[in-house]
Amino acid sequence: MQQPAAPPRAVSTLLGHAQVPMAIACLGSLLARSADPLRLRLHDDGTLTPEDAARLAEVLGGAELIGRAAADERIAEPLARRPATRAFRASSPLALKLVDAALFAGGGELAYCDADVLFRRRFTGLYRFPSPAAGALFMADSQNAYSLRSWQLAAERRLRLPRRVNSGIILFRAALYDPDLVEWFLAQEVYRFAPPWVEQTCWALLGGRAGCWLLDSSQVRIPARSDEDGAVALHFVRSVRGLLPGYLASDPADECGAPVVLRSTPARRCGPFDLAASEARRLLRRLGGRVAT
Repeated sequence: MQQPAAPPRAVSTLLGHAQVPMAIACLGSLLARSADPLRLRLHDDGTLTPEDAARLAEVLGGAELIGRAAADERIAEPLARRPATRAFRASSPLALKLVDAALFAGGGELAYCDADVLFRRRFTGLYRFPSPAAGALFMADSQNAYSLRSWQLAAERRLRLPRRVNSGIILFRAALYDPDLVEWFLAQEVYRFAPPWVEQTCWALLGGRAGCWLLDSSQVRIPARSDEDGAVALHFVRSVRGLLPGYLASDPADECGAPVVLRSTPARRCGPFDLAASEARRLLRRLGGRVAT
């Protein structure tokens, strides 16, 4: 007897009005090139218009949209006794990725993809845990992009971070999501020297407790140039966002062969010296930029 087909997996994402054109291209590529059935759950950062919502639903296969007002109402009770998380959510749209996406995922697994990840080849296995011991799966960053300093990592034993976590793609076992750990970290104002990385650092901290794996960076990565071939997916973070139009213009035709099976490996721990090395490289790049200008 033939087994019934598995229902499409819900994949969450966060976006606002300014990201709609990019999201249509990138999230559309996620749906089109996944050999595994997927559907989208869109978390509105509060800036989507009714026209945006209608366009997204039409183009992205009837994606579920969670409006900001409805999310605020649902999230109020879980955050009633977590003032630091509540304050972070009120001040940063990225908090919806950290808090709301996990809550709306329910009791199973959170699957998440940023709206600036472009999939260029057919693939399978993106949202499958590679091991029963794995509780978290992320894509790999090109650096240790965390919101705290190397000496702070050395001084606080609770800060157990994996190396090079990038939260552009997330698979996380909901039972291992620890809101108390998130609250503790967000209450430490000294760990916010780089505000855009606070949410990513929180996810890395959660992953360090859960058992963290990283996708193979030869398959899923942040592009460094305008002519990178072979990758299944490229994450166009803000520093390389200008490369995206060129990749969209040269988007390869859909392949008819077998999809690429995505690989992953256990993440190694990020120690103070690892973080210091990333800090030093960032400083050298800044100094080099000043000299060039």
